[in-house]
Amino acid sequence: MQPSITVKGLWSEYRRDKLTAELRGDWAVAVFYRLPSMVLIVPLARLGVAPVAVTVAALVVALAMLPAAFLPSVPLAGTTVVCLAFAFQVLDCVDGGLARATGGTSVRGATFDFLADMVQWGVLYASIGILADRAGDGSAFWSSIGLAAGWSRLFARVVRDAGARAETRAPVPAVEAKQEQVTFTGLILAFLAGLSGLIPVLLAFALATGHLAVLTLFLLVYGLADIAEGLTGVLAKGRDSGPR
Repeated sequence: MQPSITVKGLWSEYRRDKLTAELRGDWAVAVFYRLPSMVLIVPLARLGVAPVAVTVAALVVALAMLPAAFLPSVPLAGTTVVCLAFAFQVLDCVDGGLARATGGTSVRGATFDFLADMVQWGVLYASIGILADRAGDGSAFWSSIGLAAGWSRLFARVVRDAGARAETRAPVPAVEAKQEQVTFTGLILAFLAGLSGLIPVLLAFALATGHLAVLTLFLLVYGLADIAEGLTGVLAKGRDSGPR
């Protein structure tokens, strides 16, 4: 236990080390979930809760979304899925933050956290498709779209990881460090990259306005665009590194 852990201290460290990067690539997490996670980290650290226990709890929350989508009424089912999705995002911030605050980081813990993330996206997208079908004609059309959107999200991550491994293996030329300039295109890409953390908010909006089908279709398009962007980066790295 580290009695010096406080929300103020966690926030100061986060602002110094991670806020800028997260706003560029995962802004919705920074805006909606990071501060609530810090409120939870403090008592969990004092109780000696292990980060992996939080990851297990997050995984249980993620898996609960699927049966929640079949609750008796669509408003009840949708509201429950929204709450579970929010809870997962917060817990997903808690486990890593708790590990860093208590010195409990590990490769195994990071891998487990990654797997829980992937399960969550697949289950959440499928649940949204199920809700869209239940709110519509009761067919399985939107459920299929939701499953396809979930697959595209997972495959996009595989593509990005492959690109990251290729970049690690490639020789890095010595270049003079330059100050990164903010461009309009960069801002748009950063906004789009951070939309994934906004999905629970979008689900709440779609549920309130009756646009669950539109959200499901958006998730598929978003996932396919993510794959296309990832493949473009991987192919560009392949051309730059030359034959192997």
